[in-house]
Amino acid sequence: MAGSAHAGAVVADSGTRERIVAAACRRFAPFGYRRTGVAEIARDVGLAAGTVYRYFPGKEEVFLEVVRRVNDAWVTAGRAALAEPGTAPERLRRLGQASVQFNQDNALLLAILRRDTEIVCAPLAEQIYDEFVRANVAMISEVIRDGIAEGTFRSVDPERAAFILFSAGNVLSMQSHYPYFQLLPVFEEILYEGLLVRQERSGARARRVKGRARR
Repeated sequence: MAGSAHAGAVVADSGTRERIVAAACRRFAPFGYRRTGVAEIARDVGLAAGTVYRYFPGKEEVFLEVVRRVNDAWVTAGRAALAEPGTAPERLRRLGQASVQFNQDNALLLAILRRDTEIVCAPLAEQIYDEFVRANVAMISEVIRDGIAEGTFRSVDPERAAFILFSAGNVLSMQSHYPYFQLLPVFEEILYEGLLVRQERSGARARRVKGRARR
């Protein structure tokens, strides 16, 4: 019985932590890091402010946990897009479309997280970002390896190529000069097609010219 009671307490604690993170997410999205307080997060969950500190050392750690959850959600969405059948170029284009959709679905929260993460100067923030980069490079490099094996991509270093693709795409998704979805086709044409073997590039270019002529 004692063991059962302990298990129930662990589940309850886990549920409370999840509620705190969810409430923080709802608060950070419209108000940002500076204008959100632990007391407000606690009130939204129906807890005393001091109770939040049983689960997180402070507001900074709550914020970084929200960042981690959003990053994990994107990696899950990205892997789902890449898991669908198709050639490596087709799968990378699906990944691009998935990133556009994810940014549109989470536009406000992502804008806050990208801006306010710079406020939080903590080793944990650097660790979370490093994990995010590694996860993205890993899933992109898998597709590049598949493309090399199937003969659609030329022989390149998969990790370095994946890092370039991720870094460039990440910068484009964070800038505010042009809508991300408008830049994605140009991004794909410049970078993705640079991976194609020569005959594939020529064929893709011919198909585009023919498509424009039909219009």
